[in-house]
Amino acid sequence: MLEHLYKKLHLIFISSIMSIITVAIVFLCNDSVYSKHQNDSIFFGRLSMLMIYELENPEKSPQTVIKPYEDSYSIFAELKDAQGNVIYQSPLSFPTDITILLRQFTEKANVESVTALDRTMATTQGGILSFSGCSHDKYWGIPAIVIDKNGTLFYLSLLQRQKTTFELIGKQLPFYILLWVISLFCIVIVSRFLLKHAIEPTEKVLKSQKGFIAAASHELKSPLAVILANNDKINRLSGGIPDIQKATNIIDAETMRMSKLIKDMLLLASSDSGTRNINKTKVNIDTLLVSLYEAYEPICSQKGMPLDADFLDVHFPILYTDQECLFQILSIFMDNAISHSEAKASIQIKATLSRRAITISVIDHGRGISAEDKPYIFDRFYCADKSHTNKSHFGLGLSIAKELAGFLSANVGVKNTEGGGATFFLTLPLKQDPQSHRAQLFL
Repeated sequence: MLEHLYKKLHLIFISSIMSIITVAIVFLCNDSVYSKHQNDSIFFGRLSMLMIYELENPEKSPQTVIKPYEDSYSIFAELKDAQGNVIYQSPLSFPTDITILLRQFTEKANVESVTALDRTMATTQGGILSFSGCSHDKYWGIPAIVIDKNGTLFYLSLLQRQKTTFELIGKQLPFYILLWVISLFCIVIVSRFLLKHAIEPTEKVLKSQKGFIAAASHELKSPLAVILANNDKINRLSGGIPDIQKATNIIDAETMRMSKLIKDMLLLASSDSGTRNINKTKVNIDTLLVSLYEAYEPICSQKGMPLDADFLDVHFPILYTDQECLFQILSIFMDNAISHSEAKASIQIKATLSRRAITISVIDHGRGISAEDKPYIFDRFYCADKSHTNKSHFGLGLSIAKELAGFLSANVGVKNTEGGGATFFLTLPLKQDPQSHRAQLFL
């Protein structure tokens, strides 16, 4: 139980801390991307200013001025004269066709910049415009009017593709991944150390508690045997005195009840210590179910509870398992059904066979189990009867059934019976026997 709790806490602790670290790294990445994006935008603006300044010199041809910027910074330039004729256009290509990009850029520039630029008779650079292409690509653009020293006017359009997020953090991405992995490694080591130390006192207490239960159960067996022997002697020597016989009968009943409790506690102690022995033999499930029916039919008849058998039409395969464990699980289900059923309420033993499993169910029409109690019904010492009016149950029977089912690699469960009551079931998974080509159970 503690091992399961430890794993669950370990997972929750690591997940929580790594979620915080992941959010922090994402925030750092986002901040880094934003900063680089802003820096690239500013750098593009400065390069444009330098290019425009050089274009004002009529002694240099536009191609001579623009080409270094094309080669080094992938800046696209289109230069037109006052009449709109293209004097120079960069040969650069982008994911989106350049004609579409220039049209989108012109539309945006007409709205935001060009009107203001046309009103001046000096070299003027517009603001940086941002727009998108057709392939999820984004661009910056700067419109400008260039008037060289001879007074000649030119219209200049400058474009540059914005870097993607991956391109902006590409060089830093391995660092962030390494940081995340190192953080995960450190968190796993630290959490393991902390949780081990946190759970260690509880482990010691539980271990000593289990040891005490096992030791006490063994020690109580001898006194009970002595009590039973002497109680029987008193009963024989009483000479048939009613009061003495009544007292000895009560002692005998309570001692047997205590003996059953000790037996259950010893079984759980052997389960905790891993010393429970499983004796696997070939088991005929049909015979087992008939034996279960014959063992409990007189008890049910005495209490006025009809016992039905819904398994006679099915031929089950031979099982290779522990017959005693299997019978004990079903007996616990039957005892539970009888204890929680009213007189004349029927009980049914049902078994079904599928390709993958055998399911044996004990169906009662008693008080049923509330939704509040159902998740804990197989827990040790859990009793749905909070008033403890039924003294024959200690809250161990169903937990023992679950422990035994675990030894058999089987599953136990409970569901509501249609019309009221509870249905406890045992599911035994089937495996294929390659020699006989029949479904056999290897547990």
